[in-house]
Amino acid sequence: MAKAFLSATRFQVTINKAALLRQVTAGSNGKVTGREVRKYVVPIIEDAQKTLIKDFFNHSVTKEIKAGPNASNSSRTLGGYGNLFSFIGFDKGSDPTAGIEQILNQKLIVTVRAISSGRFKISITNPPSKDELFSVSQIPWASGSSWADGIEKGISNLGSFLYRSKGVGNSRAGTGIQVLKNLRSTSFQTQPYISKLVDKFYKNIIK
Repeated sequence: MAKAFLSATRFQVTINKAALLRQVTAGSNGKVTGREVRKYVVPIIEDAQKTLIKDFFNHSVTKEIKAGPNASNSSRTLGGYGNLFSFIGFDKGSDPTAGIEQILNQKLIVTVRAISSGRFKISITNPPSKDELFSVSQIPWASGSSWADGIEKGISNLGSFLYRSKGVGNSRAGTGIQVLKNLRSTSFQTQPYISKLVDKFYKNIIK
């Protein structure tokens, strides 16, 4: 695609008309219209969204959380002990990733308009943002804290986390609970997650 840049206030791509002409018309001198530009860029944006959704579902953190309170710690965030569903304290039977999935699957509305200096401006409505995804991934017992953000920055109290696959009394998830004493000397192993996936989505559009 023609060289582009990103607006700092909303998601807009501005492309050089002459550069796009060479790509859309394969070297001919045909006139490029907004409709032709749209036909060219919409599949790129849709493919970027499909890749984002695929990457989210294929991520080890997503897979582990969706596997529920008896999953293994395949993401290795907890050093192999217990699982994220139990450690974070999700309610048994809940679907913690549902809010994120809903945003990622939102239909993207693409508009194209010609602007001065022989350029087109492409705007996308409903693009996913990190802040929005963090806002719908709240830790059940800690209002204002995002578990998705915690995957990247760390979640405390792993040392006092007790996990039992057969069940733990008074546990939201049914298999894990926080106790008063420190059981082990260990720390949460952070991983690139939502931020990396969203950054890749935008890079795939403007590359």
